[in-house]
Amino acid sequence: MWNASQFLDLYLGELKGNGVQSYRRVFPRAKYRSAKSAASRMLMKPSVILVMKKKLEKMEGVNKCQGLER
Repeated sequence: MWNASQFLDLYLGELKGNGVQSYRRVFPRAKYRSAKSAASRMLMKPSVILVMKKKLEKMEGVNKCQGLER
């Protein structure tokens, strides 16, 4: 699950929703086509969806604290 968490950190942060590049950062030896399908599969897993929701809620809370929410 650590790889999924690292993938989501990249996906939601620095790489702004790019699943292929996020996957390839976590698994640098992955070919483009493999990364594309693996990232898609990972984003459909219920456990990953749950972690993503928690991370998004946490990010939302940080934005509220910083006065960034409109």
